[in-house]
Amino acid sequence: MKTTIHQIGPQYVNANRLLEVLFDEDSRPTLRTLRTWTAEGMIPYVRLGGLVFFDPQEVRATLECNRTVRAGRRR
Repeated sequence: MKTTIHQIGPQYVNANRLLEVLFDEDSRPTLRTLRTWTAEGMIPYVRLGGLVFFDPQEVRATLECNRTVRAGRRR
């Protein structure tokens, strides 16, 4: 039986790759915004030494839980 990455556990990516995976190019936040979200604890991350990595599935789930839908404006 062949072992896949999904059987091993989450696949961690760096900040640039996370932005590529989660966001369309036209709506992608800046790297600086992602760093701010990380520093404020808004999204989950793993720090190994001086490097920061993200699990895209975990970050996507966190963003979905914090999503806000606003009703249209009254006229």
